[in-house]
Amino acid sequence: MAVETVFDTMKKALSEGDRIELRGFGIFNVRPRKTGIGRNPRTGAEVAIPPGKAVRFKPGKELQALQ
Repeated sequence: MAVETVFDTMKKALSEGDRIELRGFGIFNVRPRKTGIGRNPRTGAEVAIPPGKAVRFKPGKELQALQ
C-alpha cells in the first residue's frame, strides 16, 4: 500500500509538470517530445509521430558509480 501511494504521488507530480529528485538515485522530469516521422516495420509505410510529452530519468552519481 505504501509503494502504491508513492507511485500515485509521483504520477500526479509528473502529470503536473513537476520534477522529482531522489537524492542518490536520480531525477525524473517531463520533457516535450518533437513531431517526427517513423516507419511501420512490417509495411515500411511512413507514420506521423505527434508531439507530446515523455518522462525522462537521469541517474544520480551514486547510481552511476555502481558496477
